Amino acid sequence: MSVPEPVSSRRVAPDPAIASAVGRHHTLSTAIADLVDNAVDAGARNILVRFVLHGGRATGLQIVDDGSGMDEDAIDSAMAYARRRSYGTAELGHFGIGLKAASLSQARTLVVWSRQAGRTAVGRRLRRESLDSGPLVEAFGTGDAATALDKVDAGFAMASGTLVEWQDVDAFLRSTEAMQQGVWLEDTIDRLVMHLGLVLHRILARGEVRLTIEEYEDGFPGAPRAVGPLDPFGYRGTEPGYPIGLVADVPGGSVALRAHLWPATERRSPAFHVGDNDGQGLYVYRNERLLQAGGWNGLAHRSQDLELARVELDLDAVTGAHVTFNPEKTGVVLDATLADAVLKARAGSGLSFAGFLDRARDSSREARRRRGRPIAVVPPRFGLPPSLRTAYAEATETVPGEEPFDIRWRTLPPDKVYEIDREARLVKVNARYRTAIVGGRSNRNNDAPLVKTLLHLLLANHLTSTKNGARMKRETQAWQELVLAAVLEQQAQLDGGTGLP
Repeated sequence: MSVPEPVSSRRVAPDPAIASAVGRHHTLSTAIADLVDNAVDAGARNILVRFVLHGGRATGLQIVDDGSGMDEDAIDSAMAYARRRSYGTAELGHFGIGLKAASLSQARTLVVWSRQAGRTAVGRRLRRESLDSGPLVEAFGTGDAATALDKVDAGFAMASGTLVEWQDVDAFLRSTEAMQQGVWLEDTIDRLVMHLGLVLHRILARGEVRLTIEEYEDGFPGAPRAVGPLDPFGYRGTEPGYPIGLVADVPGGSVALRAHLWPATERRSPAFHVGDNDGQGLYVYRNERLLQAGGWNGLAHRSQDLELARVELDLDAVTGAHVTFNPEKTGVVLDATLADAVLKARAGSGLSFAGFLDRARDSSREARRRRGRPIAVVPPRFGLPPSLRTAYAEATETVPGEEPFDIRWRTLPPDKVYEIDREARLVKVNARYRTAIVGGRSNRNNDAPLVKTLLHLLLANHLTSTKNGARMKRETQAWQELVLAAVLEQQAQLDGGTGLP
């Protein structure tokens, strides 16, 4: 079909409102990770993620680092939407919009304080409400900036560095109930520790950066929680001959891949349970930072038979021309040239990419055949450690057509230890009795694994049943009374009493 020649042309300036659309796919974890990337690029040795609390409720967030800091020109460039800065070949930044897009996707106000060693402190503020009419960056006086940085007590010296503050955070829980806030904060920090530990695992493993998370309530810091590396290839033993190097040829060079076959005997490792694709698939890195954790990108179809297969791909000058990734750094797209090349990739032994997948399928099927899983249950999901979820996968099979249940702490009436919400696929355990059940104070979502597992097994029929007959009601009442009596006895013993008569 022929296309006529145009009769005129003109440049159309972008609508200022486009700034408010950038970064909308960020989650809280990916947004914080983007800011941590900036601190790593600034040469920080210490990075602190601080949840600011007031009256038990999360009201703001701070990210503090002891990196090189910024001067007037650098901070103005960092706060600008229309200016593309240059990045070094080893830096984690790429688009030049991470600070603003990540922050204002979660909060309505972004404040940045920074100082280079021996230089004047600087401060800027950007409000989300100004984006649609054109971002309005407000500058603070140097004295105010110095005061803001001087009063930061992050547990490490800051001769230079940056403090990023989120105010009016929409991504935080709005409930004013202290118990719900506590549960939400535990969930959030658990997810953040796992996400940061995963995407930065290579950087953290070098030991050059110390990354911690803490709660900061009414001016008093809580115990810092260190973020350690979560290596998706962190198995101890190896399958014979693995990992295998595969080479894919593309115009202008070749691409090296490392194909891993995770040992079936080590599936209880926390590092096995990563990503959003059951761990299987491509792990794509740029400058040692993980951009994609699993997923086959059209190279294969996700299946249980490929659960042990993982492939490392490092982006470089050759692959960079064939890969795009989003500003949130949560996935990549391979162009047709690279995708076809990977499918044709081969090892020195002659093993092809397809042959590797076939071996992975055979290994997974053989492992399942050896295990045997005669008992069918509705599996648990969040609320138990990864090792226990793996144990369920090895010892049981899933009831056909049933989605997993989460096991979460929630505030319930005093006469209930648990409650089942089938619609939400949730087993609620009464947070009133958490100390008694755990045996002490706890702030981890996957605590009390023994009690939660036994409760889950006790309720196995209740999770699969869609009926509510007389027998089920009697059973529910009996289980509730017995478990409640046990919890009250446990609580009494912890309090130093003699328990129930």
